[in-house]
Amino acid sequence: MGRITDALKKIKDERLERVQKKPGIEYVVRKVENTKIDEHVVSFHDASSPVGEQYKIIRTNLQALAHTKNYKVFCLTSSISGEGKSITAINLAISMAHDLDGKSILLVDADIRKGKLSHYLGINQSPGLSDILKGTAEPDSTFVSPDISNLTVIPAGKTPRNPSELLGSKNMQALVASFKARFDYVIIDTPPIMPLTDACILGPIVDGVILVIQAGRAQRNIVQHAESRLNQAHAKVLGYVMTNVEYHLPHYLYRYVHKYDSYYSHEYEAVKG
Repeated sequence: MGRITDALKKIKDERLERVQKKPGIEYVVRKVENTKIDEHVVSFHDASSPVGEQYKIIRTNLQALAHTKNYKVFCLTSSISGEGKSITAINLAISMAHDLDGKSILLVDADIRKGKLSHYLGINQSPGLSDILKGTAEPDSTFVSPDISNLTVIPAGKTPRNPSELLGSKNMQALVASFKARFDYVIIDTPPIMPLTDACILGPIVDGVILVIQAGRAQRNIVQHAESRLNQAHAKVLGYVMTNVEYHLPHYLYRYVHKYDSYYSHEYEAVKG
């Protein structure tokens, strides 16, 4: 077992050294100038990039579920924090909004403790979802359009004293039902599962949950435990999005993107249903 352990450590060290030697370029995408939208939102800045294309694959899979099962409302969550769920939610929502069918998309920040959508999109945090649930704002007054056709955003709002109770209220159930009737697709960004109960509260009232997993960081047993908690809450786990995966970019694709080395590290997303 000692030799196997040593071999695995060597492979890991070599991979880390290889990545660190790559040029100091974070994303092989074109950036849109004069916008407040964060550069991580690839579906906005360069939807045709290799990374942007992966979000289109997820979009296609969700559209198939909409056609076959009438699924329209999806939660995105992760087992622990920092796995890229918010960025994934934003990129997915924008990719769906860019679809030629012109479907109306609602992106909701249900992480009313530490919402990040407003930061990434360059919009105001409040009023938002928490204000609707507290009865201090009407839904339409929280709608924000970040200059992206077919996309409406509801930010998190002011941090309340009782976030779990608000998300588990009948008001939230009624709100989700009204969103489903009003929009073609609803994407809800929720807090991570392991430290909080919020995702398990929202899971049963949406059509399905997508679990975001960061490669090389999330431990298998933690992910399994997170999925078990969702199942116990009677939430439908539709699939997984894996982020931060290093993969080989073939030369025939690469030459259309940038004139750099034909091997690079990308954030790769793929749903396995």
